[in-house]
Amino acid sequence: MVHLNIDKKKSTPGIVFKPEERTLHIEGESYPENATAFYRPVIEWINNYLHSSEEGLDLMIKLLYINTSSSKALLVLFDMLEDAHKKGLASHVHWLYDEENKLAGEIGEDLSDGLSLPFSIEPVL
Repeated sequence: MVHLNIDKKKSTPGIVFKPEERTLHIEGESYPENATAFYRPVIEWINNYLHSSEEGLDLMIKLLYINTSSSKALLVLFDMLEDAHKKGLASHVHWLYDEENKLAGEIGEDLSDGLSLPFSIEPVL
């Protein structure tokens, strides 16, 4: 499987998927005009990976700002990882936030609600 690399822009995060490392990194700000359209290829990519792999995925998220429609797209990713986790594919979400931006940490807590998938929320400098 080939890498996925979407460059960071003003309103969209950088996204890097490295299948050989089992990692997906999402970093920046996420408030695209159409979050569904922006995240669709990422969701399809991860769906294909999870259905063709015998391993799970570590999702690293560091967003300075996220709008509601982007949160909904991330919930779709979390649900996919939750299903993979339940099938025995080791998956984990690492929600990283600037320790001075407590709201970003709270958003991670809200999004992790109800998941059995390992989900860590960690402040960074």
